[in-house]
Amino acid sequence: MTLYGIRPFDKTVDKTLFSCGQPLLDVYIRQYASQDIKRNVARVFMATPTHEARQLAGYFTLSAGSVSCADLPESLAKTLPRYPVPVAIIGRLAVDIHFQGKGLGSILLADACQRIASASATLAMVGIIVDAKDNAADFYQHFGFKPLPGQPSRLLLPATAFCV
Repeated sequence: MTLYGIRPFDKTVDKTLFSCGQPLLDVYIRQYASQDIKRNVARVFMATPTHEARQLAGYFTLSAGSVSCADLPESLAKTLPRYPVPVAIIGRLAVDIHFQGKGLGSILLADACQRIASASATLAMVGIIVDAKDNAADFYQHFGFKPLPGQPSRLLLPATAFCV
């Protein structure tokens, strides 16, 4: 049984009551997400409960970026050219407080990784970068993300972990 539907940003979903405990993430989905989409800065994906398709349970954003090889772990950097290399970025991932502790964060992360893996068949990337807020680094590390050297809140999941 599917508990959530995940789809691209939908203006008909009610974002006004969304609260994840991080005011900046709450404000982003209400005020800035649609602007980022229009400007091609990010793609936003929303999770809604299957029984209430207009209630926002969580969301994540995806965009493309690059990272300097000097910022990567040596084991990965030594196999790459010495100029900035392409990455996918999960810029934001948030779950409404009413849905926290129910596995939705894991579902959103898995969906994001699946979308990125599909895109990697067409668009090259060396991995996925996340900038973890507060104690979210532990969440990402549980799924195989590793902190970049000297940047404990910036984590990388190498492409070898999600690409076939």
